[in-house]
Amino acid sequence: MKKILIFSASIGNGHNQAARAMQEHLAEKGHTSMIIDTLEYISPTFHKILLEGYTKLLKLSPKVWGRIYHNTERTRFFDMNVLMNKLLANQLKKLIENVKPDAFIATHPFASCMLSVLKGRNEWQEPIYTIITDYTIHPSWINHHINYYFIAHEQLYYLVDIYRQEYRKYKPMGIPIMKKYGMPVNAEEIREKLNLRPDQKCVILSGGGLGLGPMEQVLSGLDKIDTPCKTFVLTGQNDKLYRRVSNKTYTQEVVPLRFIDNFHEYLTVADLIVTKSGGLTTAEVMSKQVPMIIYNPLPGQEERNSHFLLNNGCAVHATVTEQLMYFIEELLQNPMKVEHMKESASRIAKPFAADDIATFIVHDMEK
Repeated sequence: MKKILIFSASIGNGHNQAARAMQEHLAEKGHTSMIIDTLEYISPTFHKILLEGYTKLLKLSPKVWGRIYHNTERTRFFDMNVLMNKLLANQLKKLIENVKPDAFIATHPFASCMLSVLKGRNEWQEPIYTIITDYTIHPSWINHHINYYFIAHEQLYYLVDIYRQEYRKYKPMGIPIMKKYGMPVNAEEIREKLNLRPDQKCVILSGGGLGLGPMEQVLSGLDKIDTPCKTFVLTGQNDKLYRRVSNKTYTQEVVPLRFIDNFHEYLTVADLIVTKSGGLTTAEVMSKQVPMIIYNPLPGQEERNSHFLLNNGCAVHATVTEQLMYFIEELLQNPMKVEHMKESASRIAKPFAADDIATFIVHDMEK
């Protein structure tokens, strides 16, 4: 039995989701693992400042974040390794020396960089595996002393060429999601559980973990369409949005939801989803082959994810509410378009990525 430390970071919920998926599949193979929220562990104060700053930046000035992201695709504003050396990395070192793991997994670029710094400084021999949780490869993920990178798809090898990296280190196995997304579910039972009438279409609005985006405008537009539908609004951490939607009366049926642990059930019966194209969310959606309408993706990684999905026919992209409403009506009334998007998603999706990655890691450790 091997011991693995999985290092994530609570900056965006997807990194933690990927970590939990890996823990689930490693456990099935008889290995123990522990998930560490890296920045929270080494410095709760720094983590709080960074998280609050990141959240405010996305809400108030997403274009600034986009400029930072795009500029650092070409060259880093600062040497990440120097920054990580200045953090309280020794606290991480103490944990690692106490646990004595057989391997490390990183699901966030900060974590990957910290492990790289510590391994180089201490000459550890244990392997580091980095799981990239978007449909792109940003240079912040790439560090010294990483044994393997797991990327979302074979199409991303062009970025490996651009960054002049070794092909053998990059394994296109997908973004890890929980096992339940690959399991068959009875759609009729789920429809009954969610109180969906036979004549109702099921629409999901997702603003990511922060509940961002003009969802109320979308709900007003949905109220004007003729097709009966029930809309589930995933508000995430946005309590104000949850309260506003809860307190408003709509012609169509609307159900606001905070965080849920059965997203796979909603996707099983969904006719479409309006989403912001976060890496984990889109991997989960494609596993269930739900047509996607991407609306207001954040500049940066979500924008890159959007390009990937559009290029592969898995999604359409709306830039204004009127265009969004057109796409919603088209997908609710055009089964041929829906079937084409479902087929495209089935070609790109890798619902068993977590198991494939876990299998690879176990075999590599045994070698």
